[in-house]
Amino acid sequence: MKLHIFNPEHDIALSANNDFWTAPHAGRQLRSDLCWLPAIWSEEGDVVLVEDVEYALLAQKKAGVGRKGIRFVNMRDRNAVLQLNAMAEEVCPWGWDRNIVHILNKCGIERSKMPSPESLEFFREVSDRRTSSMLLADIRKDIGGLCGEAHVLTEFPDLLRHVAMWDKVVLKSPWSSSGRGVRYVSDISETTKRWVMKVLRTMGHIMVEPMLDKILDFGMEYNVLSNGEVEYCGLSLFKTVHGAYEGSILALEEEKEELLERYVDKQLLLDVQRYIASWMKEKLNGRYHGPFGVDMMIVRTVDNAGTPHIAIDPCVEINLRRTMGHVALSLSPTERGKEEVMQIAYEGTGYHFRKFTDHELLF
Repeated sequence: MKLHIFNPEHDIALSANNDFWTAPHAGRQLRSDLCWLPAIWSEEGDVVLVEDVEYALLAQKKAGVGRKGIRFVNMRDRNAVLQLNAMAEEVCPWGWDRNIVHILNKCGIERSKMPSPESLEFFREVSDRRTSSMLLADIRKDIGGLCGEAHVLTEFPDLLRHVAMWDKVVLKSPWSSSGRGVRYVSDISETTKRWVMKVLRTMGHIMVEPMLDKILDFGMEYNVLSNGEVEYCGLSLFKTVHGAYEGSILALEEEKEELLERYVDKQLLLDVQRYIASWMKEKLNGRYHGPFGVDMMIVRTVDNAGTPHIAIDPCVEINLRRTMGHVALSLSPTERGKEEVMQIAYEGTGYHFRKFTDHELLF
């Protein structure tokens, strides 16, 4: 039996890096409203920890998704959690960070069933966008037909030089979530300067990238097995607005490949997929097992001769956790022509999961 919990504030918790950190209101509400979500990818017999069992049952029923044989348990019921702790073979949050370890331990989960402090610090390092920039630089050296660059800055004057060189840039804090910590700028205002200086002071560095002419977002989803092998799970086609997730397409793998092949060669996608699996296997070196994903983009760009063409930015960021792409893969149809869209939307007073058939609403 596996024990699951949805902690979508994980990326911001990595930034805080504090056992006793309190998530912002939006993060707490997202976790509360979608607490049932692990029922989508859990296996029969698994348990999902939630704050309100009755709400989780009703919300899942309304969404109309999720596997049978999944049980919800109130995480505040310490006696129940202590019993689960004795039976659980594995504890599976959305993502591992110091805060979720503290929360689970306080609820009654044995500390030895969770990653060590050293492992948590390693996961945080891999999740740093600095690591994403390393993967991007390496893959571009070895595979043609790719684009994109990202630089680590530790001093404010370096940023001014990049803005002067690229005109429009994207600034990213090392860790952030759903568009927070990402700014699109063409000049450095006083407000932006204050934000940059705060990031440098609190996190030590900031990322800068040229702003690219995006056609679409996509990603490749993986799972690291207990023996350290990296297993490819499938493609994720999704939509973001200013970095915030809006929804994913649910389709057969070959249908997603066909959509991407309108822009890029299938062999290039395969080369990127294999390279990332190999690079991440070496980087993780058996120290992590579980899901991860790499976000990418298809963009319009120009080559060194100034000729327009379409290319792949193969590493916008590494997400060392479960992703909405993994969720979408769990809901993929089994027949061609049955495409749907999965969407997480804020409506009225809360977040809701929706699945609908008109994928043109997103793509």
